[in-house]
Amino acid sequence: MTADQQRLLTRAGEILSQAKVNDAERQIRLQVIKATLTGTTIRPGDDSPEMRNPQHWTLTNDGFVVAPTSTPVEAIADLWIAHENDGIPIPRIRCYKYSSLILVQGIIQYFHQTGNQPGLAALNRLIGHRPIPNALPNCGDDLLWKQRYDCTNLLPGDQVWFNNPFFDQGRETLREEYYQQALQAGKTPTEAATTADALIESATAGEEGSNVFLLGDDTFVRGATNVARLCRDSFQRREPAHTAAHEQILTPKTFNLVRFQEHMVDDNYTAQACMRAIPGSVHPADFKIESVRSPIAPDHLLRLFGDPPAGQSLEALIDAVASHNKPPQLAQTDNLTFPLFDKDYDWLEQQRVRAALDRLMRIQSDESWWPLRNHIHDDRYVLTATRDGIAKNFTLGALCADLIDSRLCLGFTAHLPLVAGRLPATFLPEQEYWQNQTQWDNEHKPLYAMQAALCERAIAQWESVRATLPGSDGQSHIYTTDEKDRFVAALKKEIRERVQTKKATSEGVVVPSRPAPGGWEGMDAQRANEARAEWLRTGAHAK
Repeated sequence: MTADQQRLLTRAGEILSQAKVNDAERQIRLQVIKATLTGTTIRPGDDSPEMRNPQHWTLTNDGFVVAPTSTPVEAIADLWIAHENDGIPIPRIRCYKYSSLILVQGIIQYFHQTGNQPGLAALNRLIGHRPIPNALPNCGDDLLWKQRYDCTNLLPGDQVWFNNPFFDQGRETLREEYYQQALQAGKTPTEAATTADALIESATAGEEGSNVFLLGDDTFVRGATNVARLCRDSFQRREPAHTAAHEQILTPKTFNLVRFQEHMVDDNYTAQACMRAIPGSVHPADFKIESVRSPIAPDHLLRLFGDPPAGQSLEALIDAVASHNKPPQLAQTDNLTFPLFDKDYDWLEQQRVRAALDRLMRIQSDESWWPLRNHIHDDRYVLTATRDGIAKNFTLGALCADLIDSRLCLGFTAHLPLVAGRLPATFLPEQEYWQNQTQWDNEHKPLYAMQAALCERAIAQWESVRATLPGSDGQSHIYTTDEKDRFVAALKKEIRERVQTKKATSEGVVVPSRPAPGGWEGMDAQRANEARAEWLRTGAHAK
């Protein structure tokens, strides 16, 4: 850190020492400030899209996720390493994503500082290979930070969001400008509208507001910075310019409140458009803080995503999945079912259940299959989910039954061609289990051997399969000769691997932030409120 950065950090520590926060939160806040001041990330632009080190990050449809060969802790920490002349691109990340990564990096630095290896492992389990923060459980709230809309009593390390009140109006003004320019360039009205829509999306991306961090003493700091061409004044000089040709420099990162509000006027096309349309309509003071994300101590993170207690049995892991919540009432109308949660339903308890389910599913040894099999009639409540307007309270037994069925059949289902439709009833390789159930139950046949046996049955039944039947969307598919042959070849290879390794194949574990079985949609407090409101609108409660 530079001397000026260290001075800011020291002053933040002095302010926090007088605040009513525990030592862990105080230290995390200081690490968040350090991460903000020392970041190397640059904001993306029209000609410089988002970018991260491909060694640690993979670009997916939903954004960047941690690469399969890296851990989240490694990948995030790499964003703070200045790669010089090694071919690694400078990170370019939009401000909401980057402000979230800064908050996480603060926790990473805190765990490193305190030597907390279980904490680093908990972070890796929480983040996995999901887009940050939107795909995290509860979007990271109550685990990595606390989000609030009371913007008083701010402390150093708080990430604050300044709203841009001119965003919607400015977008419409800019869209009309772009539309008229396109018409003048000879485009048809339809072409001009398409061009204007594309330009407006590019020009105003991220202008809804701005995420910055409070350092204390009316000082704010941006996470990512901008790169600008340095003014050389070359045409006005008789002598040679002292500035290097086309030098690019980083713009300032720290501001007081008034200067940052002025910066938002300067930095947003939408605000500029409103100024052009109605001079005097835009004032810096109009840009106000509307929400805050505050760093929190890692107690909840460690409780939910920490290592299971040493020596914890598989039975204890299964028991932990059962919820302490009371299942909601399921209100039935003519065609719909509405889950009516009690007001005291504990949504943090559901996060605990989600973490327990995640830990249980990661126990993928052959030996885990039979204990799960023994719980298929366990009627303890776990969670509620919906599908096509139908709500269901899932028990521990239902989830265990689904999990063992999935793992039993995984040897052949993992290789089925991904085509539309459902397979005919003549293709049911799990018949091999049901026909041998008594014997296999008595001898506790290893899962890998059962998977291999089902693959043998699948090969035999596959010969007569010519096409899929129409699925719920009416789509079906006729298999090509190549698809038929590749499936058989894959199953023969699968059988050899199961027999040689004496180990079952296992699935990749992804437990949604709103936990639910495959094909179902989980619930959270917002969706629960929406379901109750919809039930009230139907008037069914009054009948």
